[in-house]
Amino acid sequence: MSPPLSCCPRAGPCRARMMAIAMAMACCALLTTAIDQQCNTAHETSVDAFGAPNEYQRMFLETEQTKGEDLSLFNISSSSIHGRGVMLTRAVTKDTPIGILYYEVQEDRNDYFYPSLGEYWHARGYITDGGTLANERMAVRDAFDRCNQIKKCQGITFRDPEKQFADPHGEIPDIIVDVEFKDKVAFGMDDQNSWQSFLKHRENLSAVYFPLGCSSAHLPNPPPASLDPRLMVPCWPRYINHSCQPNAVIVKVPMPEEFVIPGLPWKKVTGAYHVVAVMDIDEGGEISLNYESFPSYMMRKVDGVDECGEL
Repeated sequence: MSPPLSCCPRAGPCRARMMAIAMAMACCALLTTAIDQQCNTAHETSVDAFGAPNEYQRMFLETEQTKGEDLSLFNISSSSIHGRGVMLTRAVTKDTPIGILYYEVQEDRNDYFYPSLGEYWHARGYITDGGTLANERMAVRDAFDRCNQIKKCQGITFRDPEKQFADPHGEIPDIIVDVEFKDKVAFGMDDQNSWQSFLKHRENLSAVYFPLGCSSAHLPNPPPASLDPRLMVPCWPRYINHSCQPNAVIVKVPMPEEFVIPGLPWKKVTGAYHVVAVMDIDEGGEISLNYESFPSYMMRKVDGVDECGEL
């Protein structure tokens, strides 16, 4: 401990020196505290009050700013329908818009679609996962007839590792391939030509989930068991379960012409599909939708879920 200033035998100069030292020490302490606070602040911005990482905060902010949603309305937890589901943290009344399921965008795919036989388009790519009606091994020309016989079949997709079907203007080879028959035309482009598809109608619309990290390419469904449920909240549209007696529907709403999706300014947005309650839903209630009511470019059939029949 420093001696009191009154102990200095030469009060004048000594007191001045001691005061200068004390002031310097105080300034140093203040500076050290400020530096520590800056360091702590920089560290704390990477973790919120719950210990969640920056990604959690960034996706929340992006979602609330772009979609105008109050994410405190949603909770992702175990579902009595299937896996995890979207629960409401407070009640909503009938006809209440709950949030935006996805944005509908128009794609420029002229380099990937070519007229083919009859009503079919040759697509250089694959029809996305889900909606598989049947798997059969046959020639592609025979698969056209088979697709016409299968109820709800919208197209076929198959692997072409040898690129024998790569020329969209050439004759269709009579080789045998493993064909997947699909009830949708949601299309994934394949620049390597290792997959080929034939679609009953050319579809130039697709869905974009926002934030962009919510797409199936980044966030699998079901998610890893280790994933923090709070990180799923901005991606709540990915976790709405299917029901033949849903308590909500999707409604397409036009977007302002100047609206662009952050990170995808080149995509032309044709509208936003809102989730709207069709009945009063209590606090803790799970939101459900009928997948079969979705547009054709979206998933219309998922293995393991009920089919509701004609709408």
